[in-house]
Amino acid sequence: MDQPHVVFLPFPALGHVKPMLMLAELLSHAGFEATFINSNHIHDRFEHSTNIVTMYCRFPRFQFRSIPDGLPSDHPRSGSAIRELLISSRGESRTEFRDLLVHLGQKNGRWEPPTCIIADGIMSFAIDVAEELKIPIITFRTQSACSTWTYFHLTKLIEEGEVPFQGDVDMDKTITCIPGLEGTFRCRDLPSICRLKEANDPLLQFFIKETAAMPRASGLILNTFDRLESSMVSELGSLFSKIYTLGPLQGLFDTFAKSPCATTSSDGLRWWCS
Repeated sequence: MDQPHVVFLPFPALGHVKPMLMLAELLSHAGFEATFINSNHIHDRFEHSTNIVTMYCRFPRFQFRSIPDGLPSDHPRSGSAIRELLISSRGESRTEFRDLLVHLGQKNGRWEPPTCIIADGIMSFAIDVAEELKIPIITFRTQSACSTWTYFHLTKLIEEGEVPFQGDVDMDKTITCIPGLEGTFRCRDLPSICRLKEANDPLLQFFIKETAAMPRASGLILNTFDRLESSMVSELGSLFSKIYTLGPLQGLFDTFAKSPCATTSSDGLRWWCS
């Protein structure tokens, strides 16, 4: 029986790439075929800072591929410029991603698509492509369940006048319009994008749009664990039929890597692609 082939698509920033790569290595350790798609910019940095040949020796069924991120090669993609990376035109990325998936699925003259795509929660074009090619897709948010649940209520926060903050705001004021967080969440606990000055700010609207697309995926992966955020995971269950909590990924990866059967036993992980 062929091993499942999982394609990974992180958002091209370190805090998103690192946990996604950890997950890809974890599944590759278990014998899965893994294709990790970076942006061209991130891949160039990988080639200069990582011994990819050694990595391929450790994970023989692992491969890197790259696609454009929509920005010119000399763009810094960091600091305040990260905003442009978030809201850059993604048309080229979408086309290249689709073409790469089609290429990966062409085997011996037959269409054998990847078993599953795991894409960052702010890469919604991956869901569009997955639906078109009829490939199951799981969305992955690298932040907490609480933060993810809050992003789903950005529009409600705007409607209630809670954000954007106006004038001198009492940062200890309690937020009451997010189900499950009534009376416990303060203004200072909201994501940093809530401190933008205008409700129609393209960055705020970007996160509203990307978050709204997430429930179209077959499931949600969170880098957390149930005992830490059980109530928020339960709230997210109203939007997703399947939620996988597997954090902290670093601890899980370290434990799995030390297992004597880490490279041979993958039956316990096949639920990823079921």
